[in-house]
Formats: sequence, C-alpha cells, structure tokens
Amino acid sequence: LHLKALPGKMAFDQEVLTVSAGKSVSLLFDNSDQMPHNIVVVKPGNTEKVGTAADGMASLADGYEKQFVPDMPEVLFATPLVNAGETYQLDFAAPDAPGDYPFICTFPGHWRIMQGILKVQ
Repeated sequence: LHLKALPGKMAFDQEVLTVSAGKSVSLLFDNSDQMPHNIVVVKPGNTEKVGTAADGMASLADGYEKQFVPDMPEVLFATPLVNAGETYQLDFAAPDAPGDYPFICTFPGHWRIMQGILKVQ
C-alpha cells in the first residue's frame, strides 16, 4: 500500500485502504507535506480516545520523543513521525477480524482532520 500526506492540505491522499484479514501488509508512507506526520491504526471506535490522548502528549516533556503515539491498547500499529519530504515503510499483519480500522495522524491536533479507514476484509 502507498499513502501520502498531501502538501499544505493536512490530509492523506486516500480515505480508504483495503487489506485482507490476517495477511502481511507493507505500507509505504510518503510525507509530501511541510510538517511531520505519522500514521496510527487504532481499534474501531477509538479515534477520539486515541486522538485526545495524543493531544495530551503535547504538554509532556517527552511527547515528541514518543512520536505522539499514546501507549494504550487501542493503538494497533504506528509509524514514527515522518519528516517533510521523507518516507517510511510500516510492515504489519492485518487484524484477523474484518472491520473498519481508523488510521489517523496523532501529531497534536492533526487527527481531527487527518484520518482514514483501513478496511479489513
């Protein structure tokens, strides 16, 4: 899979990525924007919980070191923060249970508009 952050738009270039349940996935993230972004896949129904926790990390001395990825069971997979103009490959096994798994950027504030769905079939 290939996913890009659109320059100057605070958005991903795709809203839905489709994968097969339980299969190996290689996701190449291309950050074409001018600021750092990440991709965090969360359990269904937990976008706001994880996003709010990430926002809270902005006030922590080590929030940036932790890539603004909350240490909580609702987070399934995550890239580190990817700087402007850089790429990162995330390899993971898709969840076994079919469903719609949200993906968001957890840089504080970004998750409210930078989101999509990992559709597991």
